[in-house]
Amino acid sequence: MTSDFPAPHTILIHGLGRSRHDMWLLARRLRRLIPETTVHVFDYHSRRIPLSAAVEQLNAFVGTHTRGEPVSFIGHSLGGIVARALDLRGDTAAPLKRLVTLGSPHQGALIARVLNPYRPIRAIFGPVLGDLGSLSLTETPNQLEIGCVVGALNSRWGFVPLFREDNDGLVLAREAMLATSADTIHRPIFHGLFPFSAQAAELSAAFLRTGRFPQ
Repeated sequence: MTSDFPAPHTILIHGLGRSRHDMWLLARRLRRLIPETTVHVFDYHSRRIPLSAAVEQLNAFVGTHTRGEPVSFIGHSLGGIVARALDLRGDTAAPLKRLVTLGSPHQGALIARVLNPYRPIRAIFGPVLGDLGSLSLTETPNQLEIGCVVGALNSRWGFVPLFREDNDGLVLAREAMLATSADTIHRPIFHGLFPFSAQAAELSAAFLRTGRFPQ
């Protein structure tokens, strides 16, 4: 661990169909676990805008709230993808340090590909559903050091047997992994409960401090 960590600012990013209110408990826990960092919660209309627009809004948020100081992120589901996409565009409003993804579908989401052809579903979840179904982000990060928390039961069936492979109830375990991540850890956390999990908060705080998850 170096004096550069944790970063002076940490931004929490909610997932698809969620809001900043879903991140309040995680924010509260992080303020206790890593008081050296200022915790911010980024809110965006995840069901109304494509991924590219969410990235633009996040970059503007970074510029407004960090005063150009280094920033790390914790992203739940889609939130982790938004942070990765910001990193890959290169011209960020502040230096980027670390990212913890909580159940983020780095390899694209099977569930999104299944649902996207249905117009009523697209009307509910918006254009980002198509982005998640055909995700093609470059694997190698630009600035970010990435840690992946994967929801999994380490079983054939996972939380939802219909998927026929390990999953967190929405995202397949293999979809939530990234070959170029600094560290990956599997924990039996249901997808929708990541922001409310004390274990997820503790794992995130450890990675933001050290770049590794406690085993």
